[in-house]
Amino acid sequence: MNKLYSSDKTQRIDQLAASYLGVNSFELMQLAAAAVYQHVQTYARVLVITGPGNNGGDGFVVAELARQQGQSVQVLALRAVAELHGDARSAAALYQGEIFTVQDLEKVKLLEYDVVVDAMFGTGLKQVVRQPYAEVINWLNQQPTPVIAVDVPSGLNASTGQIEGVAVSAQQTIAILARNTGLYTADGKDCCGVVEFESLGVPEECYQSVAVDAQLISAAVLQALPLSRSHNSHKGRFGHVVAVGGQTGMLGAVLLASKAVLKSGAGSVTAVTDARHVDAVPLYAAEIMSSGFAEQSEASDIAYGLAGLLDKKPADVLLLGMGLGQTTWAEQLFKACLTVNVPLVVDADGLNLLSVTGAVPKDLAVITPHPKEAATLLHISVSQVQANRWLAAQQLAQKYHCVVVLKGAGTLVADAEQTWCCPYGSANLATAGSGDVLAGMVAGLMAQGFAALQAAQMAVVWHALVGEHNRFGLSMTATDLLNTLHEVWTCEASMAIGAKSEEYR
Repeated sequence: MNKLYSSDKTQRIDQLAASYLGVNSFELMQLAAAAVYQHVQTYARVLVITGPGNNGGDGFVVAELARQQGQSVQVLALRAVAELHGDARSAAALYQGEIFTVQDLEKVKLLEYDVVVDAMFGTGLKQVVRQPYAEVINWLNQQPTPVIAVDVPSGLNASTGQIEGVAVSAQQTIAILARNTGLYTADGKDCCGVVEFESLGVPEECYQSVAVDAQLISAAVLQALPLSRSHNSHKGRFGHVVAVGGQTGMLGAVLLASKAVLKSGAGSVTAVTDARHVDAVPLYAAEIMSSGFAEQSEASDIAYGLAGLLDKKPADVLLLGMGLGQTTWAEQLFKACLTVNVPLVVDADGLNLLSVTGAVPKDLAVITPHPKEAATLLHISVSQVQANRWLAAQQLAQKYHCVVVLKGAGTLVADAEQTWCCPYGSANLATAGSGDVLAGMVAGLMAQGFAALQAAQMAVVWHALVGEHNRFGLSMTATDLLNTLHEVWTCEASMAIGAKSEEYR
C-alpha cells in the first residue's frame, strides 16, 4: 500500500476500518496499540509520553501491554488523566502502573530508558506546540535514547510535513491504517526516521470512498528501463536532445545536463551555449555535440540559427535553462526555443524566464523547480511553497499545464490530477549541479520514448537512489553522481537498492 492521505482523512479511515473489523473505536485503539507494541516489546525499560487526545490513549494501552509482559514501564502524562475524554480516558483507566505528571518532569529526566514512545500528539496537530510539550520535545531530542512515534512524530504537521514550532526527531514512526502525506516530504523525512506501516489487516479496498491525496513512487518504476537493446540498433533510435544553456561562466551546468542525457540512455545530445564555450565542450566530453550563439547576436539570428540546427538534426526533446542566465542573450534564446515544436523540459534559469512569459508554451512538457524557483513561478514566497509542498506542486501543474518535479526532501512529481512522492534520496544530493543532472535524465528518458510523467518519475527515483547510496557520501559531487548512474541501471539493481531504502512495506 503506497497511497498517502492528508490528516483530515484520518477520522473517516478509522471509521471505515472499525466497520470492516467489526469493532468500536476503543477496540480499534487497542488493536492499533497492540501493533505499536510489537515494535516496543524487545526493550527492557520503556518510557511512554502521552498527550491530550487519542494518540495519548494509544500510549496508555502500549504501556499496559509492556507492563503485563514484565517490562519496566513509566508513563509521563502531560495531560492529567482526569482531563482526558472518551477513548483516551478509557485507555488511561486500563493502565495499572505508575503515572508521572508535568510536576514530575525533572524526576523523569533523571531516569534511564531503552526506548521512548512518543504518544503526545496525533495526526490532527495544526498549531504551534506550546508548553510543557515544547520543553519535553526539546529535552527528548537531546537524548541518545531511540524514540518510536505513534502515527506521526509529535509537532510534525501530518499533512504538510512542516514542523509546528518544534517536533520530535524519531528513529521510527509507526503509521497506523494510513500513511499521511507529511511523513514523506519537507521536515517529515528528518523527523520520522524509518516509517513502518501497520494495516491492522484492513485491505486497501476498504478506503475506496476516501479520496487519495498522493502516492509514493516505488523503485519498481525503474523496471521499465531496458535490460538490453536490439543488436540491430543505432543512436537515432534512442533519441536526440538539444540542451540549451551555459551563459558565460556557467558552461558546467549545460555540460552536466548534456552528459546526463547520454548517461540515461539517449542516443545523442547537442549542447547549445555561448559561442565562446563551443570549443571547450568536446574537451569535457567528446560525446557531446555543440553549437553556440555570440552574446551580441540579434534575436532574429538566434531564431534562424536554432531553426537551422534543428533542421539539420531534429530533436526529440528540447532541454532548456541550465546556467542560461537572465541576460538579453538568455531571453532571446529562451524565446527562440519556445517557437520549436518539440517537447520542452525547463529547468533553472529557464524557469525564471518562464515565470514572466505571458502564455504557457504549448510544447511545455516538464518543469523541474526547486522551492525558490517554484515560488517565482507561482509569485509567492519560498516559505509559502514549503508550508504546503503538495499544494504548490498541484498549483504549478495546473498553472503551467505540464508535469512538475518539485525538488527537495521528498521530491514531488505532479500532473494536473495527481501527485506522487519519492521516498528515497538524501542530503548528499544537495550539491551544485545535482539538479542539472536530474533535468538531463528526464529529457534523456523522454527522448527514448517514455511519456513525460513516466520519465519524470523514473528520473527522480533513479537520481534519488544513486544519491542515497553513492559511495562518496557527503563528498559526492554532481560528476560523481553522473559517473555512478549505471549502478542502478538494471531493474534488479534498482530493486535491490530500493529494498535497502524502503521506508514502506
